[in-house]
Amino acid sequence: MTSPAPFNHADPLICRQCRGLCCQGHPGVWVDPLRFLRVFNLPKPASPQALGRTLPVELVLRDIDGVAIPAPQKQVDGCIFLDIDGCQLPESKRPEQCLALEPSLDTLIDGEIRCQLQPEGSTLTALQSWQSFWAHS
Repeated sequence: MTSPAPFNHADPLICRQCRGLCCQGHPGVWVDPLRFLRVFNLPKPASPQALGRTLPVELVLRDIDGVAIPAPQKQVDGCIFLDIDGCQLPESKRPEQCLALEPSLDTLIDGEIRCQLQPEGSTLTALQSWQSFWAHS
């Protein structure tokens, strides 16, 4: 059974105006392991180390509380996929954590990240999903 496509909460107009402030902070993670593997056409790995050897060069395994979770590389100015026109990843490949971020006009007003991360993209949700995935690999 495949999981439904994640809902994109982004507002391109707000994101463009704030120049991807959230994306400049740090890249989001993929929450659903099976979607991640499908999106990048990767076989089910036996271990985090095996996945690490097959990742596209722009991706890394981020250690969150001892659990390996794939994410885009972070560069000095934020996510490797962020450029002047916004995210260069097609929506269908973006991390669920990025898609779950709901922009806020307050971010434009005061320059602080005021966007809200919806529960389906929370770090806790990602942590639990990947922890379960690795336990059954």
